[in-house]
Amino acid sequence: MGESVILDVLFPPRCPVCDGLVSVRATRCHPTCRKKLTTVGTDTCMHCGKPVPEGAAEYCYDCASKEESAFERGVSVFLYEGDIRDSMVRFKFHGREEYGAWYARELLAMHGRTLREFEPDAVIPVPVHRRKMRDRGYNQAERIARELADGLELPLYAGYLRRNRFTVPQKKLSNHERVRNLMRALEPGRQALRLSQQQKTPRRVILVDDIYTTGSTMEACSAVLRSTGVEHVMVATICIGGGYV
Repeated sequence: MGESVILDVLFPPRCPVCDGLVSVRATRCHPTCRKKLTTVGTDTCMHCGKPVPEGAAEYCYDCASKEESAFERGVSVFLYEGDIRDSMVRFKFHGREEYGAWYARELLAMHGRTLREFEPDAVIPVPVHRRKMRDRGYNQAERIARELADGLELPLYAGYLRRNRFTVPQKKLSNHERVRNLMRALEPGRQALRLSQQQKTPRRVILVDDIYTTGSTMEACSAVLRSTGVEHVMVATICIGGGYV
């Protein structure tokens, strides 16, 4: 009996939608619960992956108004609403770390081909400040990224980016101001410096987070990645908002 099976028997996984127990042989989510979630669909922005009206322009309002971006494309699975929003709250703040495996599985099921065709060299999670790490016990983006890296058979560079200061919510700031403030709170981690010294800086990476809202976090992280020598960045998230800045 494999280790994962033993763990499932001792600690049965919970459905990421209703938080109820699921059987060992289940796909870690009740089929009826999965049907409650709204996926992003096929009509999406060619840059960030936000849903756009059918027959609308190729880019959403936010991306069409940008002069440039540090990342090339974004993909996501669910619209950030209803049950999946509640699921994310439990995942981030109430210790449901186990949800990460199912989130990554859904990401691979919907976008695995696109992610592989990008020909990435590594998977990198958005970092959290040590204060949040202490409060939560884990980095939720890293939990998803680790599962995604395993599925894509790629290395996980969890120490490539580092948050050097704590940031508070920036709802009253413009997107440009948010990116600027976040960049001040981010820097290359020790892993980035070590890979640079070894001349092994990855050229193409997948940047992973749980939720994409304004895109400021992904822009800031991508800019820092590019500053280390990374040439191409694709962002991958589980949920994405439908509104604009």
